Amino acid sequence: MTVATDELGVADREAQPPSSQEDHYARGDHSTDLTGEMNMDLLQGKSAVVTGAASGIGKAIAKAFIETGASVLLCDLNAKAVDEAARELGDRAIGRVIDVSDESQVEGAMRAAREAFGWLDIVVNCAGFGAIAPLTELTGDKWKSVQAVTLGGVFYGVKHAARQMLEQGRSGVIINISSVNGRQPGEGQVAYCAAKAGVDMITRCGALELGGRGIRVVGIAPGLVETPLTRKELEDPEMRELFLSIVPMKRPVAAEEIAAAAVFLASDHARSINGDTIAIDGGSLTRGYPALLTGLKKAS
Repeated sequence: MTVATDELGVADREAQPPSSQEDHYARGDHSTDLTGEMNMDLLQGKSAVVTGAASGIGKAIAKAFIETGASVLLCDLNAKAVDEAARELGDRAIGRVIDVSDESQVEGAMRAAREAFGWLDIVVNCAGFGAIAPLTELTGDKWKSVQAVTLGGVFYGVKHAARQMLEQGRSGVIINISSVNGRQPGEGQVAYCAAKAGVDMITRCGALELGGRGIRVVGIAPGLVETPLTRKELEDPEMRELFLSIVPMKRPVAAEEIAAAAVFLASDHARSINGDTIAIDGGSLTRGYPALLTGLKKAS
């Protein structure tokens, strides 16, 4: 069943003059629940694990999965936030505290999801963070911590998701959340850019090794997304202008837009998509990344 989520039905909106539709997308009307325009049972009966699920992109993906029929194990390092998110999302959501840099905890989460739901169909590796510092000043400890979570957490997620899926003899989908920074350098972001480039290659290697065994591995590379983590920077007029200067659509991506793409990739509609990482960035890859360190100095 297709459900309209605003005052106009889908057919009505399609009948509007082109300018009205263009305005809607140019504004990025985030009040619209994008998953409402999808088939609401697209992931019916599926079970999923989402890491980094307490807020931002991860939470939006977990919410979209549940709205389209899946049951979800939400994993995050923040115990209070992940418990609150699970309660908010309802009976088909379970919260679990894990540190994705600890392989045993990631393995335990994949096993727990299979035990709770009966099988494991979808895993989204979303947990990650970066560090802003000039290359010559970035400490070894900070470099290691970024790689351990942002790169290592994805490796452990793919490894142990695949093991559970192969053991149960049921096909599955693994979605790795990368970044446009995996493809283009960012000033002061060597640790993050290197980690996300590694995520892209894990996706490709995983697809190569697992595709013939019934498991697809795909990626999403968000551009500038408005989340609790980025809101502070975006509220500063100079920083917002700096970030949006490289986005042809002149607005941040909504977390719900990333979530809608994740639902599609997890569904059978994307059954021939394997090994690719799809950029959802408003076109920012057509330009360069902003001079972030310079912008931060000016803003301060």
